[in-house]
Amino acid sequence: MNRFLFVLGSNWQLSLAELDNLLKNSQFQGRITDYSANIAIVEFESLQKSRYYVNDLMTIQYILGGCQKIAEIYDFIDIQTIYDGFPKIIEKYKKVDYTRKGILKVINSTLNKIFPRIQNESLFYAVSIYPNLFDDDYYSDVLVKHFLPFLNKSIMSLLKENGAEKSLYYKYPEENIKLGNLNPIFPHHLIKYGLFNKDRAEIIFGFTEEGVYIARTFTADDPNFKKKIDEERPFKEFKSSISPKLAIIMLNFLNLFEERENNVILDPFVGNGTVLLFALIEDFQFYGSDIDGTKVKNTLRNLNWLLKELEEPIPLLLNERVKKSDVKKLSSSFNKEYFDGICTEPELGPFYKQKPYYTEAKELIDSKLNSIYEATFREGYKVLKPKRRICIVSPIFNTIDGGEVQLKIEEIARRYNFELVPMLDLNRIVNKSNRKLQFKKGQVRAIIDAKKNQIIKRKLYVFEKMN
Repeated sequence: MNRFLFVLGSNWQLSLAELDNLLKNSQFQGRITDYSANIAIVEFESLQKSRYYVNDLMTIQYILGGCQKIAEIYDFIDIQTIYDGFPKIIEKYKKVDYTRKGILKVINSTLNKIFPRIQNESLFYAVSIYPNLFDDDYYSDVLVKHFLPFLNKSIMSLLKENGAEKSLYYKYPEENIKLGNLNPIFPHHLIKYGLFNKDRAEIIFGFTEEGVYIARTFTADDPNFKKKIDEERPFKEFKSSISPKLAIIMLNFLNLFEERENNVILDPFVGNGTVLLFALIEDFQFYGSDIDGTKVKNTLRNLNWLLKELEEPIPLLLNERVKKSDVKKLSSSFNKEYFDGICTEPELGPFYKQKPYYTEAKELIDSKLNSIYEATFREGYKVLKPKRRICIVSPIFNTIDGGEVQLKIEEIARRYNFELVPMLDLNRIVNKSNRKLQFKKGQVRAIIDAKKNQIIKRKLYVFEKMN
């Protein structure tokens, strides 16, 4: 059975959960068999049986919001062999030399799979190392400073020994290598250097606690496309908008993977339309509302701009799909049990430039936010089809004097007959020995998406409407 390596996004827990959800609930059935903070190893049930499985990989890449690259795995080296060949301190030179020769033998056996033709060809490659954790000393002190140069020069020599006319590799900045501070090449580099061509390749060495997987990249995210939509649309609130990747991830947790063009989703807090813009790109039928008439107008302008960019016709009655409406009256604006999913980020409160006091955050929740979330679930129950899902963001306030404050969103949801759906099924994931990579039950009920020292953190939840 062929295995594939998925390069995860910066929020690796959320990326892993999204990937597992797709493998469990879409036509692309499979399981995650190994993972680190940077990669996931996937075995599909039947994908590789297809002659055109690379096209399927491209479809999966397009669907996922939290996946940077997908590569096919050609071999594996256990972690002890790597430690023996590249120890932090070399004490037994003969053992190191012997082990490195064994590593080269494994790498050499993969080259005719990475490059379909080697004889008399001019070849170019880029080596990317994805460690177990980027903040691991072994990555900065050994893998970057010693293992990477070893790979670059050795692969170049092996290709020439195998008959290549010319063999060149991508050179990382020498200063970064000396400092041990190096990022693998980004998705846009794959396009820039033509690394999807047959005579060019990105060769990934992806590490987990078990060892290193050797793989060739076949498809990658197009960040420039998402960035263009995010930054060039006519209207955007940069301070508070969710990212394009987060919008796509949230849409995927609705579990509407089949016949998306027939599934109707709603965002009752459209803001400037991020969710609806990517719902359009992902082929959903979309509707939206907001209590702020200006935001409704801005969303419609953004949608019209995107449709023009995509050279697609404007949907029938678009202006009636996105309307001004208070969430408390949602069921008066839309038909009962009409929607296949609700994907939304309600108001999270003011944009704080500094941490609020505990009492200030608690007062905001009690006086304003609780009623907004209550109305979202009450009215959402009325307009959502049975057994369908809502993916929603709830705020966590980081305060000056009292730690973190958050809504009791699970209680609110239960009150209106919504059942929490854990974002990650722990029965499908083998936990790691490293505490930084372990999942606990409380962590997978909902997943936080936030940057370091962020005052208001986003916490993602998935709920399902009960009969």
